[in-house]
Amino acid sequence: MRTPLWLLAAVEGAAPQAPAKGETNPAEVLLHHVTDRALFRHLDWGRLHFEPTKHLVFFVIAAGVVLLLARLARRSYREGGVPTGLGAVVETLVLFIRDEIAEKNIGHDGRVFTPLLCSFFFFILIAALLGLMPFPVYDPSTGHFGLVSATSTGNIAVTLGLAFVSFLAMQYAGIRKYGVIGHFRGIVPPGLPVWLLPIMIPVEILGMFTKPFALMVRLFANMLAGHMVITVLLMLIPLMAAIRAAFGVAVIPVSLALALFIMLLELLVALIQAYIFTLLTAIFIGMFAHPAH
Repeated sequence: MRTPLWLLAAVEGAAPQAPAKGETNPAEVLLHHVTDRALFRHLDWGRLHFEPTKHLVFFVIAAGVVLLLARLARRSYREGGVPTGLGAVVETLVLFIRDEIAEKNIGHDGRVFTPLLCSFFFFILIAALLGLMPFPVYDPSTGHFGLVSATSTGNIAVTLGLAFVSFLAMQYAGIRKYGVIGHFRGIVPPGLPVWLLPIMIPVEILGMFTKPFALMVRLFANMLAGHMVITVLLMLIPLMAAIRAAFGVAVIPVSLALALFIMLLELLVALIQAYIFTLLTAIFIGMFAHPAH
């Protein structure tokens, strides 16, 4: 069987060459699955592009599921305020976020920020879970169905938006309690020598922006890395088959088992990342609401 050009280039150290017709570059396959792309090309009108991208579609679906989940949870309450079924599960998570995350890290003002923290938690969790399930999508331009799966939080633009909302909540917490002047005056530790002010003021202002930046990068990197690992494990089958057909057949159970294990691990990672983003947001809000220098 003819060795793929990309494999020869890697072994012999030759200059990169474009794959021959009928061959697929593994890097292109990997990027195709983890990067954003338009779902339908026929919606272009001149230089204007109206086609929805897969991350945008899954972002809207995740937001809709969160709203539907909240609606169904409210309807599950019986007379007397006793939740049943889905409402009991949602209430347990909401009470955990309010009591163990919001109030413990923000204080008595934690209840004010509980709706925001719950929105962060449920959206990130549902967006990550949707990214593990393929959905059939019909493309009118080709007349065929295709399986599409994407995690909207694996797009840095989405995590940037979440981090920006978190940043606004941090500033609101300080301004709400101390006023605009008092909030920004509290950035500088009291009793600091005057000669240190030119150093500490830029550092404190930089720290104000590094907190949401850390939230943005952490969530984006974790969501992107998980899908890249799953894709690479599944690509072992065609890559080994390109060397010898028997190798491809032999690696099928290993590849599928590892991919299944990573997908199960991604279920746990989805819950952990939603919890970490919510927890860190509450901690940062508490730092601005109760500055301790």
